[in-house]
Amino acid sequence: MHVTLLLADHCSAASATLALEVLSAANLFADSASAPFEVVVASLDGADVSAWGGQALRVQRSVAEIARTDLVLIPGFLFTLKEALPAFARHGPWLRQQHAQGAVLASMCTATFLLAEAGLLKGARATTHWAFAELFRRRYAGVELDEGQLLCEDDRLITSGGASAAMDLLLHLVRRFASLELAQKCGKYLLIDKVRSEQSVYVMWSLPKSHGDGEILRVQDWLEEHFDQPLLIDDTARRFGFGVRNFKRRFKEATGYTPLAYLQTLRLEKAKELLESTRMTLDSITYKVGYEDSNSFRRLFQQRVGLLPAAYRKKFQAGAS
Repeated sequence: MHVTLLLADHCSAASATLALEVLSAANLFADSASAPFEVVVASLDGADVSAWGGQALRVQRSVAEIARTDLVLIPGFLFTLKEALPAFARHGPWLRQQHAQGAVLASMCTATFLLAEAGLLKGARATTHWAFAELFRRRYAGVELDEGQLLCEDDRLITSGGASAAMDLLLHLVRRFASLELAQKCGKYLLIDKVRSEQSVYVMWSLPKSHGDGEILRVQDWLEEHFDQPLLIDDTARRFGFGVRNFKRRFKEATGYTPLAYLQTLRLEKAKELLESTRMTLDSITYKVGYEDSNSFRRLFQQRVGLLPAAYRKKFQAGAS
């Protein structure tokens, strides 16, 4: 199949190089007489690209020279999205043409923004790096964003979240367009066990406080100081002079969270911190963050974070065994 690796200024050189190496490895390990992937490196105008960090990436063709391709693969812009974003719309006509002709479009990390700027993700389910989810939602309200996922595929549009998800995406593409056996072989040589599906375990939550509602901000500050105590949302509303229904509506409008979800997230973030930095038992952590039943808390933690607390500790605590 014909693959176009589409590069743009400020893109991640590591992602671009990884794409070339994984697809080359797939060609090397394939049992078929012909290589499964014919890769062409392209840019909008055919000129070489300056990647993040100043590295020059060689380009073979302009997109105008590629009338038809089977797969468009786009490296991300993890640290350079602000600089790269203004030029994204220029790629729209060619990307829409290729998609209309049946091509699969696959984006790494924040290259999801490039597909969105092209108007291709309206009404589609997609993911991107969790740190850019809020910005993405503000710009592209018509996209069904699920930043908890590492990979999403909807109508031949494949998006991935986070720089490390590039390998998951590439192995997924090898499996999808060549074979499961070839993807497994590549994974073994590259020391990747399997394709992961979620990035929620890596999310670091940033408090939504730039909304301009001073009264709700006072509630948020109070919750941060008292989240470890037994709290009822209705009592919290009355404490700050709100009617309960009005409080829930106004809190959601300001923060994007219901009061209960916000409180749960505060507690989960503290629990994650304690799991990473202490040897406290789960029962002790449960009580420390304001819950009483460790079994219920364990289920909530797995549902929201994607791992059981013990597995989270093993994955992220230095020296944990």
